[in-house]
Amino acid sequence: MIVMVLVASAVALLATHYGVRARLGSQEARRIQLVALTDGAVAESIAKLSDSGSFQGVTKRDFAGGTLASEIVSISSSRRAILATATYRGWTREVRVQVRLHMGSIEIESWETIPPG
Repeated sequence: MIVMVLVASAVALLATHYGVRARLGSQEARRIQLVALTDGAVAESIAKLSDSGSFQGVTKRDFAGGTLASEIVSISSSRRAILATATYRGWTREVRVQVRLHMGSIEIESWETIPPG
């Protein structure tokens, strides 16, 4: 009887351990997908902004199982703020990137992740 209890306890601990690892792996995969989606929104915004200084952002659309979008706000004649947003499996990530338009090129001045909530 004691052996059965010990075996059952060991099996329960192993199941819990592997369940936690699977959940952590799933969360990490979701986080990586969100980073890729927001980076994609920023990259597309910068590319289109380099073509036209008056570009206003990427319209929200489905992409790679999630959504991405961006909004570009003029800070000054040579500076813009890009707010990129991505959603994936119920999670959302936002980044704010400040860029400077300089003689036909774009220079990234700052890049920050906006905390949720």
